[in-house]
Parts: sequence; C-alpha cells; structure tokens
Amino acid sequence: MWFVFHGYGQLAGRFLRHFEPIADPSRLLVAPEGLSRFYLESEGRRNEKVGASWMTREDRLSEIADYVRYLDALHDAVFRTLRRDAVSLHLLGFSQGTATGTRWACSVPYGLTG
Repeated sequence: MWFVFHGYGQLAGRFLRHFEPIADPSRLLVAPEGLSRFYLESEGRRNEKVGASWMTREDRLSEIADYVRYLDALHDAVFRTLRRDAVSLHLLGFSQGTATGTRWACSVPYGLTG
C-alpha cells in the first residue's frame, strides 16, 4: 500500500494519475487531499482551476493537527478492510506533501512500520 501526498496547489486526483504505471491489483494507492482548496492564479488572474494545500503559515499548528487527525482517520478506515500485518505501508510525498507525510508518520503513536 502506498499513501501518496500531493504538493502545494495540486489535487489528489490529478496527482494520482502519475502513479498509474505502478497500479495493479496487488498494490493499493491512497491519495489523500489537502484540506484547504483555492483557485489557482495564472499571470496574476484567478483561474478556473482549483488547487489544494496541506497548510499555510496562518494558524499552522492547528492546520497540522487537523490533517494529522484526517490522515489517522483515513488510515483507520482503510485498515478496517485489510489485515494490517499483511500489508507493507509506504509513504511518498512531493513538495509540501513530503513534509505532510513525514509529520504524520512521526506523530502516529502505533507507528507506520511495514
């Protein structure tokens, strides 16, 4: 199982497309999305495209706590249907997603080993 974390301004669905070459029935890909969405800008103008962010510097610690709880809940939901001891768990992040995945892995009391 791979948890893949998008970078700043990306959406999980678009980011997940980059992993299609490694998707197969033996590999589950989980792409959570940052909790804050916003309109992307192009040449100083608001664009129709939307991006997501894991956090901003405004109330940063609360935003980190929010996404850690969200990722804990997602992890628990996924493992309600799978045996945890039968699955190797991998984390991969891009840009802001790297810090997100690392913070989450370091905060989990039961550990994200495997």
